[in-house]
Formats: sequence, structure tokens, C-alpha cells
Amino acid sequence: MGIRRPLIPVSLAFAAGICLARLGPQRDPAPVFLFLSALAVLAIWRSPWRKPAFMLLAFCAGAMLHYRGQPPPSDIALLAKQHRKAILEATILEPPRVAGFSARFRIRVHRVITGRGELPAGDDLLLTVYRHCPALQPGERIRFPARLRSFRNFGNPGRYDYAGAMKLKGITCAAAVSDGRRIVPMGRGDPGPWRGFMEAMRRPLRDGFERNLSPPRCALFRALILGERQAIDYRSREAFNRSGLGHMLAVSGLHIGLVAWVSFALFRWILSRSYRVSLRVDVRKLAAGLTCVPVVGYACLAGLHVSTQRAMIMALVFLFSMILGREKEVWSSLALAALLILALTPDALFSISFQLSFAAVIGILWLTPPILKRLSVHPAADGGGPAFRNRITAHLAGLLALNLSATLFLLPVIMHYFHRVSLVTVPANLTVVPILGLVVIPSGLIFAAVLPFSMQAAAFFLLPGIWGLHALTTLVRFWSGLPWSSLWVFTPTLLEICIFYGLIFFLFFLRRRTWAVAGLGLLLLIAFADAGYWIYRVRFNRDLRVTFLDVGQGSAALVEFPNGRKMMVDGGGFPGGRFDVGRMVVAPYLWRLKVLRVDYLVLSHPQADHMNGLRFIARVFHPREFWYNGDTAETAPFRELMALVESTGVRVRRPIDLQGGTKINGVRVEVLHPPPEGYFPGSPDRSPGINNNSLVLRISFRGTSFLLPGDLEHE
Repeated sequence: MGIRRPLIPVSLAFAAGICLARLGPQRDPAPVFLFLSALAVLAIWRSPWRKPAFMLLAFCAGAMLHYRGQPPPSDIALLAKQHRKAILEATILEPPRVAGFSARFRIRVHRVITGRGELPAGDDLLLTVYRHCPALQPGERIRFPARLRSFRNFGNPGRYDYAGAMKLKGITCAAAVSDGRRIVPMGRGDPGPWRGFMEAMRRPLRDGFERNLSPPRCALFRALILGERQAIDYRSREAFNRSGLGHMLAVSGLHIGLVAWVSFALFRWILSRSYRVSLRVDVRKLAAGLTCVPVVGYACLAGLHVSTQRAMIMALVFLFSMILGREKEVWSSLALAALLILALTPDALFSISFQLSFAAVIGILWLTPPILKRLSVHPAADGGGPAFRNRITAHLAGLLALNLSATLFLLPVIMHYFHRVSLVTVPANLTVVPILGLVVIPSGLIFAAVLPFSMQAAAFFLLPGIWGLHALTTLVRFWSGLPWSSLWVFTPTLLEICIFYGLIFFLFFLRRRTWAVAGLGLLLLIAFADAGYWIYRVRFNRDLRVTFLDVGQGSAALVEFPNGRKMMVDGGGFPGGRFDVGRMVVAPYLWRLKVLRVDYLVLSHPQADHMNGLRFIARVFHPREFWYNGDTAETAPFRELMALVESTGVRVRRPIDLQGGTKINGVRVEVLHPPPEGYFPGSPDRSPGINNNSLVLRISFRGTSFLLPGDLEHE
């Protein structure tokens, strides 16, 4: 493989260099010098494998140098690390994402004024306005005082790399404005020539969608055509995620691939109608060249976000391979696309969209032929061939094989990042993607092309897209509405992901290579050992373990009793907003530990920073008992939590029910406060305090005790 397709080992070596540079200490030249020394040794080493090894190590060292040669932090980034206040002048780059009374904007800063003077700027920031947000549009220049802060990740193992995701998007830090009335509009801004050009394309289209569509349909069209997901509500997102169609809401490989496929088929059909053109040129190569135009145009229309850029590069590489007559070298084309993307943005290797895109293509290229063979169906030929019914059957079987291949190969990656598996993703994609590719996207693009000439004509061409979108959303609601449509699953480790792909590899070669049998047997032994370790760790552990989680302000603690019982004491949370700490912070840690059930759910007191994260835990982790101090709160999160507890038949226990303490698998759990009668004088003015009524637990085991006091203030 390394001789016939050199791009494959070269791209793997380049990716390995990026990984080594990321794992090592920042700005540490030692790994690079080590590789340069290895290159020097290879230069004088006499072996037939010297040249390939030298080339691979050179690319690996080059990737390390490239990754470590990134610019140092900017002045704004340094201010954000110090949590400093400043006056900023900036241009709004994207439409806001509104959540309740707050709104978020992506902005480009032009001036930064601090107490020490003016600093150079040019960074992109994420601006959050918490209330009284003015009506601002992309391209407007604004001036405002704000507090800067760096992006930070929660400190729990298995957490989402939020800071890395923002870095990959090119956003330096965050800025916060408590009151939008402090923002001063300053007229037209300067988003830059490229962004200004794209916004000039996108704004009329955005306005056209708003005039001709209802708000929910407008939000979906903006996501599918413009890549703007800001207006999609939580319920719609959840429906797409449950049905395994969440990838449709971001303009990425699926959308670019559909545009390329439809455009290529259309150009090829038009060109083949001309006998003269067919004789003079290769119709397929000319159609591939013409297809580059709508691919690039659609990527620009969609805002050239990071995922869109990668999909565009992949599509263009495959189209150029057709122009050069090397379309059969799909593996080399895929390797070249990866090499180009990583050369432009090395951090893309660690992004979810990069891994999903390339894993899906690898799965399709590798697994589709054997699946088609198992189905006893061969792809229909272009001319002549089987009857119409057989051709339809062959195409349907091909779509089924493509979906099965991509779904199977992506399974551990999806489990690792999203902790959810959709059981209806194959039929949902088979029924929805054709509508998206053949009706919705073409209708939206024709609308964009005709809109500059006539709004009425453009609205006419949008009608098929509206009908298609209605059918699409109806199917999404159907598939997501099935009670078994998706499952929450544990997070596989890196070892388990390697075992999964290793099993596919050895099964692929099982009948053709004798060594595959030994490899398969070894991997099965490792898999059984791994499963045994986790079964013992989760269900038969002999010790008491208490883990305090990083949930920002507030608290959450996981108590693991001997022999498998689990207790979650508080779940963290933030007042207002859409961020669900239970789903995004607490649950990923539990799934990383292979915990799928929490037996005891404990709420110390009904305040947002202790309570809001428990709702998702109550909904998904099937608790047996719910303990709380008996206080109530007139808030929507508390009502939702109690409704979940009642609807699932969980046993509710208050301090009066827990007098004298209880034993759980040899561990003594005592409620020290509040007293069973529920009265506590609280604050000095003798009004009962929420914090001072916190449920206080003492957990004792083998001479060691843990005190979990909630927010108790009284001595």
C-alpha cells in the first residue's frame, strides 16, 4: 500500500506528527530534535526501506514543526486570562443566537481600550448580552464595555473540549455585557472583504426566507442552505438527534456531497445531449470540472464554516481526480484531502466533524462492497443492463449498503462523542436524505439564483422546497417519536474503539488470510478482559468512592457504594439559559465510568446551582429513590424535576423518612440536618433560609467519613 499509494502513509505520518506535537509540552523542542536525529540516522543507514522511512519521518517531523509554529496568544487573549474589563469596538459577523432574554453574537474586534491605553486587535470574540439585547444585524459596528474571559473546560474526565472547539472556529475568547443598553451602534462596520462579500450574498436570501416562510420552516431552510442554526429550537434539534439525522442541520459532507452529485448528474445529462460535444471532449471530465462551480458557490453561500470548508476540499479533490482520470484511486484522493485539510488547520484532526466525515467515507469505501455482495446485488450499469425493476432494486440496495456501512463504521465515534445511538438512523436516512438532496436543497439553491431578478419567480421555485420540507419534518417527527428510536449508551475508551475497528479489520480478511484468525482470537481475549474489568469496576467493587465533580458554581458528588450501588448528591446547574449541566457535564462522566443507573438521587436544597442538573439524571439514569429536604420552589426546573420523579414511580424520602440513618451495602448514611420536624431558624432575622435548610449527609465506611453539607451557612 505504501508503494502503490504513497499518499496514504504520508497522510498518516503527518497526522501522527500532529498527535505527537499535541501530546508533548507546548513549545518544547525536544520531540522535534528527536525526530531530526532519527532522520540523520536514516540518511546514513543502508537499507532498501531507507527512503520510504526517511520520507515518512520527514513528514512527521514537518507536522510537528508546523503544529508548534502557531502564533503566540494575542493581547486580547492575555486580557481574557486576567478576566479584565475593556471597551471594545467591533463588527457583528453572524446573526445572533437568542435563548430567553440573552443573545450571543460572533464579532470581530477592531479597537480595545483599557486603562493602560489602546491595544491592537483583529480577533474574533463570542459576545453574550444577558438582557435588553438591541436588534443588531451582521455588518453593524458597535461599541460597548465588557468583561473578557477565556474559554475553559470542565475539569472532569470525559468532558467536551469546549475551549478546543472555539479555537478551531477561530474565536479567541468570550466577552459579556450584562445590559444591552450599554451597546452603542456606530453604523456600518468592517467585517473584511471576504466576509462582507459573503454577507452581501446571504442577507437577501435570509430576508427572502423570512418573507416567504413561517418561522419554523425559515429556521430549517436557513440551517440547510445557509448553515445558520441559530434559530432552530431545542425541540426540533432533539427530534433530529433522536432519529439519527442531526448531521443534516450543519452544512457539511452530506450537503456538499448531495450538491456535487446532483450537479454532476445534471451537467453530464445536458452535455451528453449534444452529439458534437460528446465526440470532442470527455463528458465525464467536463461535467466534473463544471461541478466545481456549484460546489464552491454553495460552500460560500453556506458561510464557509469549518465543517463546510473541509467538505468542500474533499469534494474538490474527488472531482479533480476525475478530471485527471484517477477517479479509481479513491483511497489516495481521500488521503490527499486529509493532508490538505491538516496542512491548513492542524487542530482539525481533533475535531468531531473531521473524524466523523473521514470515518464515514472510510466505512463506505471499505464496507459497502462486501455488504452489497452479501445482498447478492451489484450496482447497475450506466447503459443497457438489467430491466427497470432490477435497476431500482440495485439502487435501493446500494443506498442501504451505504447507510449500513457508514452507520456501522461510525458507531464507536458517535458513542464516544454523543453518548447516544439512534436505532432508526438507517431507515430515517433512507427516507429523509433523498428528499433533502432531490427537493429541498435544489429548490433553495434555485431560489437563491432567481432571487436577484424577481422575488415572485423565486417564491414560485421555493414551493417544491416547502412541500419537501413539510414531508421531511413529518418523517423526522415520525422516526423520533418512536419510543425506542434512540438509546443513551456508555462512552467507549480508546482501547475499546481500537478493539472495534480491529475486529472489523480481521473479519474482513478472515477467509483470505490465516493470520486474521490469530488476530481475531487475540482481540476477542482483550475484549473479554476489558468487559470483565468494567463489570467488576461498576458492579462488584469493594470500596467506597466519593467523587466531587466540576460543575462550575454549585456542587455535584457521585457516591459509589461497594457492590455497585450509586448515589448522586446534587447535580449543579446554572439559572436560566439552555445549558443543561446534567446532560453536558454530569452524565458524560457517568457514561465514561460505564454507569447507566444511579440508584439514589439526592437534592440538598432546591436552588438552581444544585438542582437543575438533576433533571436529566432523573430522566435517563432510572433512580430508585429520591431524597430531598422537603423544601419546594416555585420554579420551572423544580416542577419539572418533581414531575419526572412522580411519573417514573421513584420512591421519595424526606428527613422524617430517614431518621436513624440507613445502611447501603455496608456503608452508613446519616441525615444530620434538617431535623425531622422540618423547622430551622435559619438566618439571624429568624426567617427560614434556603441554604440553611440544606440536606446534610454523613457517609461512613471503615472508619472514614464524608460530610456533604450542601450550602449550609449556620454554625
